[in-house]
Amino acid sequence: MANHITEIKQIGFVTRDIEKAIRNFTAIGLTDWSPIQDVMPDEYEGMVCDGQPQEYAMRVATNFELDIEVELIQPLDDHSDYAHWLDKLDTWIAMHHISVMTDDVDDLRNSGHELLVAGHSKGIPFGWEYYDFRDEIGTVLEYVPLPVKEG
Repeated sequence: MANHITEIKQIGFVTRDIEKAIRNFTAIGLTDWSPIQDVMPDEYEGMVCDGQPQEYAMRVATNFELDIEVELIQPLDDHSDYAHWLDKLDTWIAMHHISVMTDDVDDLRNSGHELLVAGHSKGIPFGWEYYDFRDEIGTVLEYVPLPVKEG
């Protein structure tokens, strides 16, 4: 399996309380957070949860102070992989994914790894896809930007 990682872009955390998470990260020195945004299904297309077409909603904040972005996601539903991961770990916050770029999109999509989450902004031909690499490396890999999958 090639799908070589060419760049690490972000570390993503899921949380049940995004305001508390921002306070805690600020206390350790990450102080410059984007405003919290509600990400609603009507803004996106091609949404997938647990490999199946499914709308989901979340609150998101990001920090760009480091060479790698830190993202906080608070699920606004109980069916997304974000919510499932918090339930599985029985915690209020946990690392969920590493966002990376690849040099072989076709190999990635044919690798046999479960597609957990996907979507793209309306009118933009590139999106994100999360694949389950938890058995191999202990986390989910989010690949961005990927050309929108046809069909």
